[in-house]
Amino acid sequence: MSSLEQYLQLYHAEKQRIAAGSCAPLNALREEQLALLEKHGLPTKRNEEYLYTDVEAALAPDYGVNLNRSVPAIDPYQTYRCAVPNLSTWLYFVVNDVVMPSEGHAAPLPEGVVVETLCQAAAKNPDFIAKFYHRAAGKNYDGIAAINTLLAQDGILVHISKGVQLKKPIQIVNVSAAKNDLMMNRRILVVVEEGAQGSILLCDHAEGEQNHLSTQVVEVFAAPHAQLDIYSIEETKSTNTRFSNLYTEQAAESNISYTNVTLTNGNTRNRAEFRLLGENAKVEARGALMTDAEERVDNYLLVDHAVPQCTSEMLYKYVINGKSTAAFTGKVLVREGAQKSLSEQINANLLASPEARVLTQPMLEIYADDVKCNHGSSIGKMDENALFYMRQRGIAEQEARLLLQQAFVNEVLNHVKMEQLRDRLTHLVEMRFRGELSPCQGCKMCR
Repeated sequence: MSSLEQYLQLYHAEKQRIAAGSCAPLNALREEQLALLEKHGLPTKRNEEYLYTDVEAALAPDYGVNLNRSVPAIDPYQTYRCAVPNLSTWLYFVVNDVVMPSEGHAAPLPEGVVVETLCQAAAKNPDFIAKFYHRAAGKNYDGIAAINTLLAQDGILVHISKGVQLKKPIQIVNVSAAKNDLMMNRRILVVVEEGAQGSILLCDHAEGEQNHLSTQVVEVFAAPHAQLDIYSIEETKSTNTRFSNLYTEQAAESNISYTNVTLTNGNTRNRAEFRLLGENAKVEARGALMTDAEERVDNYLLVDHAVPQCTSEMLYKYVINGKSTAAFTGKVLVREGAQKSLSEQINANLLASPEARVLTQPMLEIYADDVKCNHGSSIGKMDENALFYMRQRGIAEQEARLLLQQAFVNEVLNHVKMEQLRDRLTHLVEMRFRGELSPCQGCKMCR
């Protein structure tokens, strides 16, 4: 039996139970996604977008699925501490794929801001959820997004109303804490209305030694003049397989900043698609990863310049160690008529081990003639001249290597706008390079 067949059989056998644990806007799309999966299947390495990730192998184990929506017998707000020191956030937990109640834990949200489960929102206004749910993720077929939409039973809505300016970030912490091997299907929908501003911090942690498979689909809709900063930080374990898909749609004059940091993981595949649909929209996508042992990370990014006078910046920096493998695919698409487009794409890689492997594929696809687009990729080893210089001045070789690696990654971290988060990430990266950052144990990293 193929990986896909086991999940299709599960759906056919349990579709009533899946629907009962969900709500109408989510249920309305399941049969459509079933037909697409049966027709197109899961992506293979024949798909250029998945050239560096074996989806069949990743989904092959027989993971359990929490169809009964069983709530873990823990209070994550008491069990886990994932707040960055001195950084005040509106904090929400998703344990496995169940959104945990925040009553009594989260401070009241300002007027005009809603954070609740998709099904809670659908009970009040089903048309609003139906208007946005899967609109961005469904534009182009993706097997991971399809299987997530087929099986996901709930998720989180973040809705920031017109003109609201959030003073602190909304933090969503995903914790994989099942006592058995488990597949988790998480969903996040973010709607930022005209002129609104805010930031969202997404954290992924894991505990225990069980095998966990997670699919996550995040959809972001930014209205004219909206601004949103998105931070995604992964600190999981070698037993974790994680597929995360981010889709954004931006109207005129909107600005989205996206920063993705992978500290520890098992097998990770991040997909990010940014669609610039209104003039003078701008997206800044940055990423940093540190791999070791036999970890695998595959980042795929697409920026779609659909209209004139939009700007995109892409900066990803990798430090690859041990026997790990890292991949980067970055594509900038400038459509016909999208004149005055500006785009800069850079992927720089530092090989810290002779057995480490990096695969990089920067691409430009341009159908307009009045544009400024650049792309580049580099792969190199540690600068021996710099090492020699530092050792001549009394710095031990190991410390010198650490300092050079830290400086290499800091080009990404320096763009983090929240000072407390930037300082914490800098500290965690240093711990990672020193070998002192073990996978999260009960999310104690910030105690």
